Amino acid sequence: MGTYGRNFEFRIPPEAQNRPGRFAVPSTGDRIPIGAPIEVDVAGAENAIGLAPVVLATAAGGADGLRGILVFEYGPAAFAGFDPLLTTYSDLSTAPLGAAVQMVSSREVKVVFRNTVSQTFLGTRQYPGRIMVAGVLGTDIVPGTLLKPGPGDDTGGYWQAATGTTAAADAWLTVERVDTTRAEVEARMLF
Repeated sequence: MGTYGRNFEFRIPPEAQNRPGRFAVPSTGDRIPIGAPIEVDVAGAENAIGLAPVVLATAAGGADGLRGILVFEYGPAAFAGFDPLLTTYSDLSTAPLGAAVQMVSSREVKVVFRNTVSQTFLGTRQYPGRIMVAGVLGTDIVPGTLLKPGPGDDTGGYWQAATGTTAAADAWLTVERVDTTRAEVEARMLF
């Protein structure tokens, strides 16, 4: 099991061949959360070291091999530049701008998305809230629900229910378990 910040973890992690690392996130703009849907920017150019550009996916579609879940691993100097007494792994939940990242996809992979609310920890640290899956506290997300990329922000969600006649074609994951108390969704990838 691998935990990547407060909002994302693996229940069944991917094998090496299902987590290619030949990609890079944009060097400008907003940082992308670990666990968000990404896709290869086919119109973009490779960066200086030959990594293909990926962008936050906010719509379903795309060909297999060109989309997946963003994973960035801080290490081996994970906390370089941070106060090690005040910084933990849960503080590092987004990929740095311009970073080389992994794009995970595999039918064997099971993930957990956790919605969080903003909070102050011990009166010293602010943790921002983040909606990973829209509709968790309502009736939209239940076991069997198909998930597709959402609006792509902390308030609208990075994942949402795939509905309508195109739901099966749009879906990236299927929900296997929902815990409304912890506001978390356990889902398995479909490709």
